[in-house]
Amino acid sequence: MMELKRWREYLDIPLTLQPRFFPCNELPAANCVIALREQGRGADAIRLAHAVLRGVWMEERDVGDIPTLSTMLGEVGLDAEAVLAASRAADIVQRRETDTKRALDRGVFGAPSYVIDQEIFWGQDRLEFVERKLARG
Repeated sequence: MMELKRWREYLDIPLTLQPRFFPCNELPAANCVIALREQGRGADAIRLAHAVLRGVWMEERDVGDIPTLSTMLGEVGLDAEAVLAASRAADIVQRRETDTKRALDRGVFGAPSYVIDQEIFWGQDRLEFVERKLARG
């Protein structure tokens, strides 16, 4: 919590340190993001992921609630019914399980995490180190 407080003050953003709906059921939102990614719609997936994080940490929304998630999908310009239907497909559910297992097997313990050459970088505050690692090849 201290790190969240520090980042909130440093970035001057209205971050809620103890959100009303955290932890929440992240499966529906995660599956929507994965469905968009698997459809080759990376920009939409990122836009939704940001909206979900903002919903939890700034707006105190229950992103695990399907009607709330549906509203959020519409707010970012997506067809909520289509994205939710795609998110329920067996291959998307399996992809999430596979991605999660792979991440855990690699030692990932939080989000965001970046794995480069078996080295884990955790947190948005480590992006400078990610850039340095990538620049070295």
